[in-house]
Amino acid sequence: MIVIGITGGIGTGKTTAAKYLIDKGFALIDADQIGRDLTAEGEPILSEIEEKFGCVSHDGQKGNGLVLDRKAMADLIFRDSDVKEEFDQLMHREIIAVIDREIADIKKTDARGILLDAPLLFEANINDRCDVVILITADLDERIDRVSLRDDADEEDIRDRISNQMSDEEKARYADFIIDNSGEPEDMFVQLDDIMDYLGLE
Repeated sequence: MIVIGITGGIGTGKTTAAKYLIDKGFALIDADQIGRDLTAEGEPILSEIEEKFGCVSHDGQKGNGLVLDRKAMADLIFRDSDVKEEFDQLMHREIIAVIDREIADIKKTDARGILLDAPLLFEANINDRCDVVILITADLDERIDRVSLRDDADEEDIRDRISNQMSDEEKARYADFIIDNSGEPEDMFVQLDDIMDYLGLE
C-alpha cells in the first residue's frame, strides 16, 4: 500500500488537499493531531516534559493530572534554540512511534493508500516512511490572508510563524511533486488528479 507524504507551510492548503484525497478512498494520518493528542491533559509524555522543561500545571483531572501550558512552552522554545531542539526531538520520537503503528494498522485495511499529513515531514525525518512526497506551496500574501481568516491572527505573527519553518525552496529539493495552490482549490484538485494518474492511482 502506497504511503504519500503531504507537506507544506501554514496556509498552503495541505488540509484541503488531504480532504480531497480522503474522499477518493485514502486513509489519513495527521502528524499535528498526533502531537496534540500526545500532549493532551493527563498524557504520560507530560511527566517527561515537566522534568525537562517545566511548563505544566497539576490542575488536570485525567491521567497524571498534568496539563501542558502551551503558551509558556511556546515562549520558552521561541527564546532558546537549544530548548526547541530538545523539545522537538522528544516530540518527534513519540509522534513517529504513533505514525509507525498507524501505518501498520492501515495496511491491514482496504484503504486505497495512506496520506501522511506532516508540516514537519522533512525536519522530523518522517519522509523516509513515505513512498512519494507532495509539497503544497502558495504565494506568501495568499498564505497570510488564509491564516489571518482562519486563525484571526495578525500579519506579523503569521510572518514569524512562516519564518520559523523550513522554506519552500529547501523542501522542494526533497519533494517528488510540487503543487502551487495560490489559486482556487479546483486548480489544486486538477494537479492532484494528475499526480494520482501518474502514480496509477486514479
